Amino acid sequence: MKTGLKDTYSSYIDLVLVGGGHAQVQVLKSFGMKPEAGVRLTLITDVLSTPYSGMLPGHIEGIWSDQDIYINLVKLARFAGARLIHQSVKLIDTDTKTIYLNNKIKLKYDVLSVNCGAAPDLNSIPGADLYAVAVKPISMFLNKLPPASAISGPVCFIGAGAAGAELALAFRNRYGASADIHLIGRSERVLPTRSRHASQLLTRALKQNNITLHLGKAVSRITATDIHLFDKTKLAYGHIFLVTSARPADWLSNLTVTKDANGYIQVSNSLQSVSNKYIFAAGDIASISGFPREKAGVFAVRAGPVLCHNLRAFIRGKTLRSWQPQRQYLALIGLGNGRALASWGMFSSAGHFWWKLKALIDRRFMQKFSALPVMSELAATLPSLARQMGRVSEIPDAMFCAACGAKTSADTLKAALQAACEMAEYAGADPNYLPHQKITTDQTEIIVPAGTRSLSQSVDYISQHVSDPFCFGRIAALHALSDIFVAGHQPLYALTTVLLQRDHEDLQANDLIQMLAGSLIELSRHQTKLVGGHTSTAEYAGLGFAVTGMAAKPQVQVNPDKASGMTFDLLLTKPLGTGVILAAEMRHLCAADSYKDAVAVMLQSNFQATQIIAQYPQAVMTDVTGFGLARHALNLTQRVSANGVTLFPETCPFITGALSLSAKGVQSSAFKANQHSLTDSTLDPHSPSAKLMFDPQTSGGVLAAVPQTQTRDCLQRLHQAGYSHTTVVGQLSDRPGLQFTKKTSAE
Repeated sequence: MKTGLKDTYSSYIDLVLVGGGHAQVQVLKSFGMKPEAGVRLTLITDVLSTPYSGMLPGHIEGIWSDQDIYINLVKLARFAGARLIHQSVKLIDTDTKTIYLNNKIKLKYDVLSVNCGAAPDLNSIPGADLYAVAVKPISMFLNKLPPASAISGPVCFIGAGAAGAELALAFRNRYGASADIHLIGRSERVLPTRSRHASQLLTRALKQNNITLHLGKAVSRITATDIHLFDKTKLAYGHIFLVTSARPADWLSNLTVTKDANGYIQVSNSLQSVSNKYIFAAGDIASISGFPREKAGVFAVRAGPVLCHNLRAFIRGKTLRSWQPQRQYLALIGLGNGRALASWGMFSSAGHFWWKLKALIDRRFMQKFSALPVMSELAATLPSLARQMGRVSEIPDAMFCAACGAKTSADTLKAALQAACEMAEYAGADPNYLPHQKITTDQTEIIVPAGTRSLSQSVDYISQHVSDPFCFGRIAALHALSDIFVAGHQPLYALTTVLLQRDHEDLQANDLIQMLAGSLIELSRHQTKLVGGHTSTAEYAGLGFAVTGMAAKPQVQVNPDKASGMTFDLLLTKPLGTGVILAAEMRHLCAADSYKDAVAVMLQSNFQATQIIAQYPQAVMTDVTGFGLARHALNLTQRVSANGVTLFPETCPFITGALSLSAKGVQSSAFKANQHSLTDSTLDPHSPSAKLMFDPQTSGGVLAAVPQTQTRDCLQRLHQAGYSHTTVVGQLSDRPGLQFTKKTSAE
């Protein structure tokens, strides 16, 4: 039946991309601009930001910033509607179409595309694995760049091709004239794959920059103090960088597809495996039959449109496009100081013009992935391959803040609870069994008649907010268990409610397995047994748990009257900002490091923190979740007869990027509801840090009210236990309500 809206479909085909190389980022962009109906896209990558190799020398020289050279795969995956799996591959079984990850989780695929580059061949030279730094992967290389003050002894580059020479020149500009730089190559001249004139121009630039050349001299081994050449020459070194040929990734050796003599995936000129039609490959990892080419980034860039077209064509059951990589291409090699070398066949030239051209080409490529359009075209028709496999269904699509950002507001819950109780009592319910009107925790204790220990029960549910289902399962379990932890209890049993997105049952089954596996990992780590549950399908996936726990020993209840004369500090064990970061991620505004740090925060268990805090009899605690720090802090006041709370927003710990996002006006959809009716007159409530007091947290930290005399000891123990961000974020107060104030960390 027609609804008047453009028809969209559920997913029936799993297209999995391994690696975020120069070709595959173009696939993500293409699928974001024009989604392929019926296709679920997944990106598996071991890095969340991928550097563009063409801009690496300019970055080292100081011309390009990190933002200039990195493609944000978190942002690009969200734009493409792709699941993002931040893991590395261990093995791919082509018989069962299963990808095994290094975290021991496995994923299914229907169509696989590989563009993960090559690995450094540190075994090609004895001692290189111990003493040399490989230039690939680039992210690891950049992390190992020494500061200028740490340069000690000669800096040696092994490999005199375009990359080695370009990096040596970039180092000269980065570290100045005093650096002793050497370039070593087995060939008789630099740039051996290019014309002799191009080699002469590059040699001239190297000598003008006082870079010592050791050509026609292969390295035999590297020791702790020297580089040994086959002609018996020894070179002392301070730093060694390896810019020689790479090798296929380790997991590729067990991939049962046809490979070339060097172990790379053999593909046809359509970029499809010559032995397995369901596998495509591009970039350094691929070898095109009949078209031997050097491993250069230009080929991966130019393979991108072909890969995009042929993945769509294969899924649609259409004819694939053939591609013949050109034999000659324009190589632009940076010479430093705003100059570059151009080489095309027998033509070669050096000068400022070529650097300007290179910079223009590089910037244009990167702008494709930094300036993503706000809207994308909706998918239109069901893919042919899905029909062939019998996978047919329909599903609408929408966007909303997930996890605790989708939580109902505290005021709404309070009003609804009161109205429901009144309605139920009017309809005949016994008022003795209705809930009281001041519920401020997510769990409740049940007194066991036969003993002095009490049980606790909690229920929590969150919609899927990270696209990796295994990671989401872990977070959802920790989020639910935390309510039992802050009661000072040991969780024992759990029931689950699982909502699966409406997709084909094969895809649903894979998601269900991963979500449950992730949750079972965390439940088992905390000695909690899953004893049952319920599954259903919905427009969006989600996961929840009802957890039962028990006090390990009789509880010492805090007497509010005795506590009323004490001064309590508020301690927070995790940084804030998951709400604003997840909201930014959905809007393509999130930096990769912010997303990575937010996931790490959500995956940190609160169990040990609560065990430490429970050792202080007068302390009370809660976890910070959907209502934000301010509301949870106010809830604590009722448990020690305090009138209000004073928070120190400027000294709160925040996740990387949270403050800058808050300053830009990014907010979770639950922010306004959390802020409503909680006002302050002593600090600008619109300041970035103050606004984050109302940010909804998913699997947030423990907020504890600890007697001030015990604060220092408690802080020290929490820091030693791994809760390094634990900070005093406020105090309970005699002044009613919520106040903000400025307070330095020294105070």
